[in-house]
Amino acid sequence: MRRGLCPALACALLLLLARAAHGQDASALFAAGERAFAAGDYAAALQSFEAARAAGSRGPSSFYNIGVCQYRLGDFEAAEATFAALAAQFPAMRELAEYNRGLALRALGRIDDARVAFSRARESSDAKIVALSNAQIDELGAPPVPPRRRWRGYVAGGLGYDDNVALVDELLLAVPQSSSSPLVEALGVASRTFAAPLRIDVTGYAVRYSEADTFDQSALRVALIAQQSIGAWRLDVGPTVASTTLDGDEFERLVGVDVRLRRDVAERLSFETRVSYDDADAGDPQFAYLEGSRRQLRFALEHVAAARLRVGLDLERQDRADPGVSPSRQRWSVTYRKRFRSAWTGDARLSHRDSRYGDAEVPRDERLLELSLAATRDLSADWTLGAEYRWSDNDSTIPLFSYDTQRVQLSIGRTF
Repeated sequence: MRRGLCPALACALLLLLARAAHGQDASALFAAGERAFAAGDYAAALQSFEAARAAGSRGPSSFYNIGVCQYRLGDFEAAEATFAALAAQFPAMRELAEYNRGLALRALGRIDDARVAFSRARESSDAKIVALSNAQIDELGAPPVPPRRRWRGYVAGGLGYDDNVALVDELLLAVPQSSSSPLVEALGVASRTFAAPLRIDVTGYAVRYSEADTFDQSALRVALIAQQSIGAWRLDVGPTVASTTLDGDEFERLVGVDVRLRRDVAERLSFETRVSYDDADAGDPQFAYLEGSRRQLRFALEHVAAARLRVGLDLERQDRADPGVSPSRQRWSVTYRKRFRSAWTGDARLSHRDSRYGDAEVPRDERLLELSLAATRDLSADWTLGAEYRWSDNDSTIPLFSYDTQRVQLSIGRTF
């Protein structure tokens, strides 16, 4: 068998202007790469395609052509990383990218990982990709493919340390408290699609503090989502239920609805808006001050190319039984993610949130600044190792509510 390759509004404006400025050069370089490839000069083709990407050609064809050249030149490790980035950043190309990634993994001698990649590839709706993937799996002597998994998700566990477990902010505790402590954390996310267009998402979270167990938390959220396309828009809408505990006592119950709209507004640039409403009940009489409601409105612009950049604005209004835990909030955030050739992915996030408690007995304003830096490494097709550092500083007009905290954590996760 032949084993060839299968054929922030200001930020957004700057990106589009850069594209216009470099579009002509990128197109010329890309065309030069195609000519060199057709002539069999893969080194020259790779050089031209990489130059075109640097000049602004960052669509899926850029990743694909670079990966093909790397494969033809025998740089299988680089090709595998390129096709992995293609699959991650352009979901519509996932199966094609996984097929080519499987070829690179096979050439590297990573047979088990190659089988996984080919198995993912044959989920494609393209009969040719399915046939090629089946042929590769047959050659590798893989056992018959098990039935398609009903559930997909991610689980992770980690160890860390928080030098100031100050949960006044997010958990709305009535009296400010803080403590430093080692921690153990677990997270799970699972999703299942039933008869189209219905999907169910389940999220679970738990954290335990060995030296501050009064702050031990757990949370469970379940959402039923109906998906629908409306012209160029994708609509996700459905009910949600959630429950949280604090130090073993049920803390809060939420019942609400979540509406999300997303569409592409330019090549590699998408816009998303999300509206959610939750009705809150206290899980235990001691938390009766939490009863009320929460409303959120979110906007985001996301640009995906060699890296992923997301700029978001969140608006929130809470109306609780106690005005002292009923803030009006506004948060700006910038998130940057980039995958590197050596299977590492880096993440950086900066956010700034203003909160106003104007109806409280003693009104106060707060400003929360947060920075997080994270790195993950692929250990195999399903396992990842991660490290994260998070710094927070909350400045309040009432000093009792001011705090800062640093948190570090190591974790290991698995997709299924």
